[in-house]
Amino acid sequence: EGRFFLGVLGMMQRVAAVLGVTALARTEALMLSRCGVLCPAAFSSSGRTMRTIAAAEKDNSDKEERLGAGGRGGHAVRNQPELSEEEKIVQTAVMEHQRSAARLSQAEDARSLVGYSTGYAVLSTLSSALDGYPSGALVGFAHDERGLPFFCFSAMSSHTKDLVAAERSCESGGKAALCVTAKGFEGAADGRVTLIGDVSRVKKEQVEEQGLRELYRQKHPNAFWVDFGDFTFYRMHELKAINFVGGFARAGSIDPEAYMNAVIDPIQAFAAPVMSHMNDDHSSSTTAMVMHYIGLPQVEKAELVQLDRLGFMVQVTRLGQTFKLRLPFPRPAGDRKDVKTLIVEMTRAALGNPEVQAYMQQLEAKEEEAATTA
Repeated sequence: EGRFFLGVLGMMQRVAAVLGVTALARTEALMLSRCGVLCPAAFSSSGRTMRTIAAAEKDNSDKEERLGAGGRGGHAVRNQPELSEEEKIVQTAVMEHQRSAARLSQAEDARSLVGYSTGYAVLSTLSSALDGYPSGALVGFAHDERGLPFFCFSAMSSHTKDLVAAERSCESGGKAALCVTAKGFEGAADGRVTLIGDVSRVKKEQVEEQGLRELYRQKHPNAFWVDFGDFTFYRMHELKAINFVGGFARAGSIDPEAYMNAVIDPIQAFAAPVMSHMNDDHSSSTTAMVMHYIGLPQVEKAELVQLDRLGFMVQVTRLGQTFKLRLPFPRPAGDRKDVKTLIVEMTRAALGNPEVQAYMQQLEAKEEEAATTA
C-alpha cells in the first residue's frame, strides 16, 4: 500500500511540474475518483471545478476502477494491491462523507491564507535587465481591507527597477504575480495562492490617507526602514487572476471579486495553540472523532493540521499510509469558546460509540505494552 501511494504521489508531482496547476487538478481528480481513501483521495475537493472534473471522469469509470486495484482506464499503476470487499465499502463511505463535508469556500480559504501568512512571498516581475524573462524575489508584503497586497521597496532592489521600467511604458504599472504560501508550509500537500495583477507605486498622500505605513508595520513590526527616503510603497491595485492550491486535489481559479469580497476566517487567528494542545494532549480524542464521524476504522494516528470555523483538516495514519481528511463541526464555530464546546461534544459522542471505545482501549493497551517493553 505504501508503494502504491508513493507511486501515485510521484506521478502527480511529475504531471504538475510539466503541465501546471490546471492539469494537476484534472489529473488528481481522475486519480482520486479511482484510487479511494488509501491514496490521496482523502484530499477530495469541494470546489466546483474539482467536482465537475471528477464527475466527468467518473462517468467513464466503473466502480472497480474507482475503488478497486488495477482499474482498466487512466494511468495504470503497477503492483496496486487488491482491495477486499469490506475495504471497498469503507472507502466508498469515506469518499461520500468527504464530498459533503463542510469547508470554507476557495475564496475564503485564499483570503485567510494571505491574511494569516508570514507576510513574505515570492514576487515575479518582468525583468528590465533581461528582456522577456521573468524575475523572482522574496519580498515582504501586507494587505489592505480587500486582500490586495502592498509592499515597501528599496530603490536599489531589482524588482523595484522592473516596476519603474514598466511604469514608463504602461500607466497601469508592472505586470506581476505574488505567490503566497500558507504559514508553516512544508510541501505540495500545503496551501498556496498566486495573485496576478498590475503593480504600481502609491502616491505619498495615499500612503498616509489609507494608513498603509501602519498596516505594514502591524505585519512587520521591525520594519523601521519604511521611513527611509529611498523606500517607496507599491500596491497590486488591479487583481487580474488568482490561482489557488489548497493541497492535493483542491485547486482552481478564483474570481478576483469573490476573493476581495470574502471574509478572513476568524478562528484561524488562534488555531495554532488549539491544535498544538489537541495534538500533544488529546490525540486519542482526534482518532476517536475520525473513526466515529468519518467512519474510517483502524486509524493508527490522527493529528490536527488546520482549524477553521467549519471544522478541521486531520492528518491520518492508517495501514501504513498518511493522508488528510476533512472533519467538519456539527455547526459553525463563532469563537474560541465555541471551538472548545464543539470538540468536547464531538469527543463525548465518539467515545460513546462502543466500537470506537473498544478500539481505543486496544490502542491504549498496545501503547502501554510498548512502553513497558522499552
